[in-house]
Amino acid sequence: MDNNRTVGINIYSIILQQIISLLNLSLSDIRQKYINYPHCLMDYFEKETEEKSIEIRFDQEEITITCSFNEDSKCTFIYLFTDKYEFIEEFISFLKDTYDYDFIKNRWREPTCYIQVKEISHLPNDICLIFYSIIQ
Repeated sequence: MDNNRTVGINIYSIILQQIISLLNLSLSDIRQKYINYPHCLMDYFEKETEEKSIEIRFDQEEITITCSFNEDSKCTFIYLFTDKYEFIEEFISFLKDTYDYDFIKNRWREPTCYIQVKEISHLPNDICLIFYSIIQ
C-alpha cells in the first residue's frame, strides 16, 4: 500500500469516526462540540411535520455535515456533503475496502451504523453519503 493511500484512509477513518460520534447526541451536545466551527441551525415546518437540523462546515476538509433529529431530539441521520467530487469517490473507495456492502439494501454496515449513497440532483456534486444508527 503506498503512503498516499494510507494517509487518505486515515483521513476518511477520522472523518467517519467523527460522524459516528454524533449519532444519538442531542442538538445542544453537537452544537457545543463544534462551537468553534461555522454552523447553521434549521427548523423545518410543514403541516404536521416539524424537523430540526444543524449544518456544520469544515473548511479545511472541504466538507459539510448536516445532522437531523428525531422527536426525542437525538441525531438519527447525518448527511455528508463534499465540495469536490473526488473526495466522495475516494471516501466510497475507502468504504468498499473497509466494510461489507449489502447489495439488497444498498448500504455498507459499519459496526454502529449504516452508510448509504444518495443522489441529490440539485447539488453540484449530485451525491452525498448518509449515515444512520443501526439501533433506531
